[in-house]
Amino acid sequence: MDLRRLRAGEWLAAISGIALLVSLFLPWYGPRSVTGWEAMTAIDVLLAFVAASGVLVAVVTATQRVPAVPVALSALISLVGSAGVILVLIRVLHLPGWAGGREWGLWLGLAGAVGIVVGAVMAMREEIRPAAARVEIESIPAPRP
Repeated sequence: MDLRRLRAGEWLAAISGIALLVSLFLPWYGPRSVTGWEAMTAIDVLLAFVAASGVLVAVVTATQRVPAVPVALSALISLVGSAGVILVLIRVLHLPGWAGGREWGLWLGLAGAVGIVVGAVMAMREEIRPAAARVEIESIPAPRP
């Protein structure tokens, strides 16, 4: 495992995945301070899977020597993360009947889900265009007849 291989996108996806997972243990709805695990039935498990996939981007990138696997995984995680963003947005927009309001854990979960998507897309772009490949080519004039 080589942590020097991790760029900003992988770090963002991993930190956002941890934030999303932690947010499930924090209050999402008030006034009873209901956590994400208590407020949802199946969506909470799906969001935990999305959070784990965000961390997986960094782990796979740090362990793989070739960029093909991390790029493919980043593409899949951006789709999975997008589904997570949609699930959290539904919970933001549609309050349960018993909820008195939104708590800060819900907003942290939304930020974590968005961060996973942004981090996965950044990781894909950074892996496809590494800094060493961006070489300036000097143009020379055309030969004269």
